[in-house]
Amino acid sequence: MSRSSYQYETSPRKYEPDYDIPRKRTQQTRRKSSTKKTTAKKQTIKTNYQIKKEKQKAEKLKHLEQICIVLVIFGMLLAVSYREISIMEMFNNKKKMENELALIQKENGQVEKDIKAQESKLDWNMIKQKATEELGMQEANKITVELNKSDNVEKEVTLIKSDNTSFIEKLIEKFIVK
Repeated sequence: MSRSSYQYETSPRKYEPDYDIPRKRTQQTRRKSSTKKTTAKKQTIKTNYQIKKEKQKAEKLKHLEQICIVLVIFGMLLAVSYREISIMEMFNNKKKMENELALIQKENGQVEKDIKAQESKLDWNMIKQKATEELGMQEANKITVELNKSDNVEKEVTLIKSDNTSFIEKLIEKFIVK
């Protein structure tokens, strides 16, 4: 049945709408509409409403699950990219250290060549000759010292007895010593 006597559209009339229109009811109409038929309709309406709510909850859960999956994938990609960056930094540090090592080895080689050149210039006999002639230095004379081969240590044995010994220990010492 239509709700009003005049319908503005050209479409055929609907006996019942697809949706429920909330109405304000007075207490008298509420009491009258509490028949079995209306309670059955209310139950079906409630069940439809509950079904819609459950569908909405299911959709929210699916949406939440999809968001979680996207966040997990994003986190994994972030972790992989962080690891890749740290590997690249380590590789760059390794290359830098290898270059520094090569430079230090080159400098060490040059220093070793300089040391060998200086050592070849140093002739100990020539230095000794210059010291004696120019500076008037002399070689030290060797002085021999003769020592007796006997042992000069005096040996003396003394026993120190303690006064804090007990009576039993004194008896044991007397019997063992004699």
